Amino acid sequence: MSAATTNRALAAEILAVLHAAGVRTIALCPGGRNAPLVLAVEAAGGSFEVVTFFEERSAAFFALGRTMRDNRPVAIMTTSGTAAAELLPAMLEAAYSGRQLIAVTADRPRRLRGTGAPQTINQLPLFAAAGAPVLDIDAPGQLVDLPTTNGPLHLNVCFDEPLVDGPIESAAMVETPKPRSPEPWMDESSALDVCSEFFGKVSHPLILVSTLSPEDAHRLAPWLASLDCPLYLESVSQLRGHRNLQEFSLRSGERILLTPEVREACDGVLRIGGIPTPRFWRECEGRQVLHVSAVNLPGLEGTSPVVPLEMFLRISGNYSPRGGRTGPLWSRDRIASEKLEQLLATEPRSEAGLVHALSQRIATDARLFLGNSLPIREWDLAASRSNDLHMVQANRGVNGIDGLISTALGLSGSDRPTTAVIGDLSALYDMAGLWPAAQLPATDFTLAVINNGGGKIFDRMFRSAAFLNRHQLRLRGWAEMFGWHHGVINAPDDPFPDGSPRLVEILPDEDATRRFAEQYAALWR
Repeated sequence: MSAATTNRALAAEILAVLHAAGVRTIALCPGGRNAPLVLAVEAAGGSFEVVTFFEERSAAFFALGRTMRDNRPVAIMTTSGTAAAELLPAMLEAAYSGRQLIAVTADRPRRLRGTGAPQTINQLPLFAAAGAPVLDIDAPGQLVDLPTTNGPLHLNVCFDEPLVDGPIESAAMVETPKPRSPEPWMDESSALDVCSEFFGKVSHPLILVSTLSPEDAHRLAPWLASLDCPLYLESVSQLRGHRNLQEFSLRSGERILLTPEVREACDGVLRIGGIPTPRFWRECEGRQVLHVSAVNLPGLEGTSPVVPLEMFLRISGNYSPRGGRTGPLWSRDRIASEKLEQLLATEPRSEAGLVHALSQRIATDARLFLGNSLPIREWDLAASRSNDLHMVQANRGVNGIDGLISTALGLSGSDRPTTAVIGDLSALYDMAGLWPAAQLPATDFTLAVINNGGGKIFDRMFRSAAFLNRHQLRLRGWAEMFGWHHGVINAPDDPFPDGSPRLVEILPDEDATRRFAEQYAALWR
């Protein structure tokens, strides 16, 4: 069998196995070494949604966004060498957030590894830091099916030359049910033991709810509503605006968690969902903490067991913790939240004021993607709770600022609007992220960039200009280069640009932002 014949059969087999595993979207980065895969994808016709990219890092984060939207595995295909290495950031995010991202990297023949041959590196350990299982194949029949994982997977495919010698026929696709879920890391008996031990010691927990899927949030809400424990509901929990959970929700921002009132009212912490955003979480070392998550990571020092979220949803009815000495806590939270509302009204051109205004303009059925650093924190602090958005997502696995635009576009769809709120350095980091929009079905997509002239979160942390990466860049030219509509928001009532996709550049008043921050901080002294 010639190399080209082997390559044709291998590429067809890979597509069939991906399809059987539930993959319906492929982010494709065409190159020389992955030519058999490129032509096989082309021959597959409508079996996959195919979005092409020239930049692999952006493509991988787009694929990550699609895993969020569709709750399915998504494949990213690249050529060999550094092209494959560009996938590492997204593979790390997939590992720490439990996303099924499949990297399909073309490779040169195994005999060339370690020789310094062009575009040849040892690709097998590329994603070891992400804990991604790697399958290294070079002939048909070596790949029967894909392992079921709660994270990324690496499929490395060696193609010899000649790469192709003619047209590639369409692979046979078999319709399959929704992909299997991976086996949980803990059985139900062990989960009951862990929960019973925690609730035996903790009578009055503070409940922190972070990243959940909309489906899991819907299933969790009735149990939370049956309690009178203090709840801190992040936006990514999908529950921050839930009408049945407002009575016991802390509303004054994450600073309330650091107060003596919380320490006096709560004798432990129940964390549900992803790793929480608030600074308070880092101070939970040494506390009684029960971890409940879809990802087996405690997020704190030590080897605390993590109860699988699916199991907790089944057994949570066995437990009915109650609020403790919560009167002083609710009093302080009410006073602080009222003053917060007054501050937002007094400083409408501050960053928080403009975020609050933006939250009131987003459609109630929108998908919302929040950027890391300040945007997600400002949204949790200042966004309106009246819009109970159906899906709020963020890359909170490793909290990076790379690939955010690409992830948001991957999250988007023509069935409902999508809004992404990110910072200016995040936007500059992912300027290639606008690329795929022209290939996607028409959709209502808003990219809101808070352009405050640098990394202002570090100004709050270190009070040193060395961390800020100050700039005076404006983004109109970037939007125009990709054919996006552009508008500038200086005040809450400034209009959005007509048409979509649109880039909304939010320019907060620096003095107003400083005044807001100082007066909000004064609430906690």
